[in-house]
Amino acid sequence: MNTEQVTKALGLIALLGGAARIGMAPSAAIWGVDSGPELAFGLVACLLMGIGIFGVHLHQSHRAGILGFVSVVLISISSTLTAALVWTTMLGATEANGANVGAMQAVNSLTALIGMIGFAVATARARVYPIWTLALYLAFPVLSFVPVVTDWSTVLWGLSYVGLGYYAFAGKTKKQAGHFQAAA
Repeated sequence: MNTEQVTKALGLIALLGGAARIGMAPSAAIWGVDSGPELAFGLVACLLMGIGIFGVHLHQSHRAGILGFVSVVLISISSTLTAALVWTTMLGATEANGANVGAMQAVNSLTALIGMIGFAVATARARVYPIWTLALYLAFPVLSFVPVVTDWSTVLWGLSYVGLGYYAFAGKTKKQAGHFQAAA
C-alpha cells in the first residue's frame, strides 16, 4: 500500500466516524442523553474519528507541518480517552463506585482543546480543505456551551469530519490541485 491508498482508506474511516458522530444527536433526542443508542454511536464515532484523523492529516501533511502532526496525535489520544469514558458510562461506572472518571475527564478536555486549536491553526495555514469544514469543526466546541443547541452540536462536528474525510478520500483540495501539489 502506498501513502495515497492509506490516506484514502483513513479518509473513508474519518467520513464514517463523522457519520456516526451525527447519529448521536437524533439518538439523544429520541432515547435520551446517555441512552444505549447514543453511547453506541458515540463509541463507534470516537474510535473511527481517532483513527481517521490521521488520513485527514496525511492529505494535508505536506503543508500542515509538525503542528499539524502533534495536534492530530493529541486529537487521537483524546478520542481514545473519550471512547474509554463512553465505555465506562455504558458499564455504569461512576465516581460513586470508585471510578476515577473526573480526573480522566479533565485530562481529556485539556488534550482535546489543545489538539483542536492546533489542528485548526495547521489546517487554516495549509489551505487544503475548504473553510466550511474548519468552520463547522470550530463551531462544535462553542455551541457545546449553548443550552438550546448543546445536544445537536455533535452534528456540526460530524459534518466537519464527513467533509474532511471526503476530501481526503477523494484526493481533493479546495482548489482541485493534485494530491501532493500545493493548494494556492
